[in-house]
Amino acid sequence: MASKFTVYTCGGSQWAQVSHLALAEKGIAENEYDVKEVDLFAADNFDPEYLKVNPNGTVPSITSPSLDKNIIESVDVVRWIDGLKGERTLVPSDAAAKSKAQAIIDLVHSFDGRTDTVLFHARNDEEMNAKRGTGFKDYLVKRQHRLIKEKEANPDHPFYGPKILDNGSLAKFYTEPIGEEHKQFYKDADEALKIWAKELERLDSLLVLPYAVGDSVTEADIHVTTWLSHAMWGVGSDLTQIQNFDTLEKFIQKSAPEFKFGRKTRKWWANITATASFKKVFPQLH
Repeated sequence: MASKFTVYTCGGSQWAQVSHLALAEKGIAENEYDVKEVDLFAADNFDPEYLKVNPNGTVPSITSPSLDKNIIESVDVVRWIDGLKGERTLVPSDAAAKSKAQAIIDLVHSFDGRTDTVLFHARNDEEMNAKRGTGFKDYLVKRQHRLIKEKEANPDHPFYGPKILDNGSLAKFYTEPIGEEHKQFYKDADEALKIWAKELERLDSLLVLPYAVGDSVTEADIHVTTWLSHAMWGVGSDLTQIQNFDTLEKFIQKSAPEFKFGRKTRKWWANITATASFKKVFPQLH
């Protein structure tokens, strides 16, 4: 590698973990790059200085003297890491496998597949009040306060106005008295979780085995792993019981009673969690 690079990450971010899984899979030693932690829970990703690194205010990001511009999307981050060293690539060379890998990546990054549905949404007063008693409320409220603060300090910055509206549209359900507007929020959450269940079924149909698209770990495995681990964490699964889908499955069944994790998904998960890279990055679910 021509120069040392920097990975901007956060231990609590699902997509930041794709960079660490890719680095582990490629066998890139920790002394070959620097790591800068961006505290999402303090909303440090909204700091104007970090927005110079990544205008989207997200992690992961990669900077390097060898790059003409920073890498700021998780899919691009994995592919850039993949190109650093090694003959075996994370991007499939076979056209059919490459297409299937892309379909899987698109699924977990889609609006319908977003884990925000699992983490932040509620279907009734009981769920809403329970979530208000968790760190999810603090996370959303701190984000909103930071956004407003930065907007006041940087009134002409194009990032803050739209982001205040976006984050605020969810945060209000955690801070305002439960009322009529929550009823639609609950209905929308229930429908979104029915769709999320269908996306999990579609994922099961796409998996090839033993890994996502065949005999070796690819970029598809990396993205699905971080996505599914985060969802399991988000519903309160026992973080040390990595093979146990029960908590997430029961959570989904409240909206989609017939849902079950598929045979291929369970087998794939058993295979990917047995890899050295998974064990390094995920000593427990997060």
